[in-house]
Amino acid sequence: MVKSFITRAAAQVAALTGAAGAVSVFGAAAPASAAECKPVSIISSRGTFEPQDGSWLQKPIGDKIAAALPGQTKYTELEYPALPNFDTSPEAGVTALVKLLNTEAAACPDQRYVLIGYSQGAQVTGDSLVPPADRLVGKNAGEVSAAAAAKISAIVLYGNPRFVAGEPYNAGTPEPGKSGDKPRTPGELAAYATRIKDYCSQGDFVCQKGGGVLAHLTYFFNGMNDQGAQFAVEQLKTS
Repeated sequence: MVKSFITRAAAQVAALTGAAGAVSVFGAAAPASAAECKPVSIISSRGTFEPQDGSWLQKPIGDKIAAALPGQTKYTELEYPALPNFDTSPEAGVTALVKLLNTEAAACPDQRYVLIGYSQGAQVTGDSLVPPADRLVGKNAGEVSAAAAAKISAIVLYGNPRFVAGEPYNAGTPEPGKSGDKPRTPGELAAYATRIKDYCSQGDFVCQKGGGVLAHLTYFFNGMNDQGAQFAVEQLKTS
C-alpha cells in the first residue's frame, strides 16, 4: 500500500517539476467548528494536490499526537485550494489560516495549537505567522492575533519552500548553507524559534533548491514524521 502510494505520488510530482515554484503532492478534512473547544487544536496545511479529506503525511502525525493526549485534541485540515498556482493558492491559504486561528482563539481562549505544514502548506503556515510586509503572499490577509500567537505550542514543517539555512530550528538532513526555493529573510520567525521544527531532507528540491524530486517524498518513511509528532507532544506537555 505504501509502495503504491509513493509510486503514484512520485508520478504526480514528476509531472509538475516544470512548474514554477515549489511543488508537493500531498491532504485535508472538513474543519472543526471553532466553538468545539478542546485543550489542543491541530491544524494541518496540506501540500499541492493533496485531497481535502485528510493529508496523507500530516493526518497520521495528528493521529500520533492524539494518541499521546487521549481526548484532548481536535484535528482540522485547512480549507484552501492547494493547487500549483503559487500566487493565488498559498495566498488563499494564508488568509484562511489567519482567520481560523483568530476565530478559534476568540472562541476558545484556553485552547493551544499545533500547526503542521507540508511543502506549499509549510509556506502557508510560515507566512501566516509573520507580519504582512514579510510575507511572500497574503499581504492583505491581516495578522494572527496576539492571543492566538501566544497559544501556538508547536509548529512542524516539512519540505518548506521558504526554508532558510542556518536557522536554529532547522531539522532533518539539510545540506549546510543550502536554502529552499523561496527562502525567507533569516530571523523572520525568531519569535517562534523555540516552538518550530523545520524538517528538510537533503536533496529535496523544494527546501534545497536545485535538488531532486524523490527526496521530497521521503518524509513518509524517513522517521521525520514520527520526530515531528514527538516534538509536538513534548511541547504540549512542557509549555
